[in-house]
Amino acid sequence: MLQKIEHGRIFPREDGKIIDEHFGVLNTEQDSFSLAHMFAPPAWREPAQVAEFDEVVIVIQGKLHIEADDQQIVVAPGETCLVGRGTRVTYSNASENLPCEYWSFCLPAFRPERTRTPA
Repeated sequence: MLQKIEHGRIFPREDGKIIDEHFGVLNTEQDSFSLAHMFAPPAWREPAQVAEFDEVVIVIQGKLHIEADDQQIVVAPGETCLVGRGTRVTYSNASENLPCEYWSFCLPAFRPERTRTPA
């Protein structure tokens, strides 16, 4: 089977971050995995979350700051990071001035209802 995606679909957000999903529930109606092209504006920061999926991020441009449990790392262009399901995580752009571009692969697929705000 081959499935070519010419363009993704944008998940609606209000914080300036763009999630351009190529494969997943929104664009291809599949739940087994998702693949999205992400664009985080300068100084962007997401609230902490706990997801019911594994997430691999691959940074293309800029730097992505990840806080998970008691660890903090910065993922630079060409680097990847795995955040395992059930991990309390906060994503942010490590730069106050430059955007961050990265890809996100989630297994199973990203769905808003598969994330929760930790207590």
